[in-house]
This record gives sequence, structure tokens and C-alpha cells, in this order.
Amino acid sequence: MKIIDLLVKIFIDPATKEMMSREGKHVTGFSGIKNAFAGHFTTFRLYNPFGLAAAVVFITTIFRPWWFSSVYEDAYRIYAYPFILRHNLPPEGFSYVIETPLIGVIALLILLFGYLFLAFWGSTMAGKKGRLFLIVTGIFMLLYTLGFYGSLLFATHLVDIPVAGQGVVRYTVPVDVYMTFLKPYYVAIGAGIACLISPLFHGLITIPLYRRKTFADQA
Repeated sequence: MKIIDLLVKIFIDPATKEMMSREGKHVTGFSGIKNAFAGHFTTFRLYNPFGLAAAVVFITTIFRPWWFSSVYEDAYRIYAYPFILRHNLPPEGFSYVIETPLIGVIALLILLFGYLFLAFWGSTMAGKKGRLFLIVTGIFMLLYTLGFYGSLLFATHLVDIPVAGQGVVRYTVPVDVYMTFLKPYYVAIGAGIACLISPLFHGLITIPLYRRKTFADQA
């Protein structure tokens, strides 16, 4: 229950917490989660379209490869997505790549879409806490792109080739390999930076999305 209470404390916005306190509703346990989410959407506004747009752009890049390798005069190709590796290497080449297990693919996808949720939550939360959500999300995005680079650096180091540029893998014959980062990788980095600095414009443009009717509105 302590973990649940911590999640409620993290995700509840100040306005909702104040409203729950006035109405005497719980902000702990599973009921606290329900009340926190319901309260968040009572008056639903977008306070930071810039941060949300940056997160959407980041997510769109994950379905395109971030890194590419041409092997043996383009006879074989390796595409590194941020959550999986795709290639057409022959069986004897499998030992030169590190495959992502299915459970790892699922975990990475959940993590990546979690960034979109955090940006959405922060973009629809007024004040300092909403800004903090977007700052943290931007940091997470940039750390992910850094981790992607690190994983490629580790994998290419095992076969003694650079992470970008040209190299030679020694097999029965020397095999030329060409590596490069692709445009979606740089777009993802840019999206992370944009999300990180988006709190500077938090609340500058406020877009009303939904407001729950009260008894006073219906009278």
C-alpha cells in the first residue's frame, strides 16, 4: 500500500488534492488513485501543448530505425530500433548481434509509451508540478537515447568496429561493415530537448478540453 500511496502522491495535482481535502475524500490506497485520476479530469485543460507535442514526436520515431549497418557490400542489413533489432544476416552471422528477447521488447515499449503518459499528465497539470513532470520526462527521453548509444557502443566494441563509420569484421574472409545513425535518432534527441525546455512555456497557451458539469451548471 505504501507504493500505491506514493503513486497517488506523485500523480495527484495540487488542485485535485485540495478539492479532495475539502470534500473529505481519501487520497490513499486504491480509492486514492481513483479519486486522483477522476479529479484530474474534472476540469481538463492542456497547459503545455509544446511538451505534449514533443512527446508525440518522440514516440513516432520509435517505429523507425535509429541506427543502420550495411554488411558485406550491402548484401546484408542491420536495423536497430529503440526496442528491437531487425536484420537479414545468415545464421553464421547471428553470433555478431545481440537479439532483444520478447520480454525485453515488451518492457521497452511499456517504458517508451510511459514517457508519453508522463508528458500528457504534466501537460494537463497546472503549475510547478506540471512543469516538473515535463522536465523529468525530457530527462528520461534523453537518457534513453544515451542508453541506446551505449548499447550499440557495447555491441560494436565486442567485434572491434566503431559505432559509426566503417570497419572490418574478421570471419573466414574480411567483411566490410558500414554503420550510421539515422535521422529518427536525432529527431528523438531533439524531441527530448524540446520536452525538457517546454516548461518555460507552461501555461502560456491554455486549451480547454473538457469540464465536468456541476449542479450549478445544470440549474
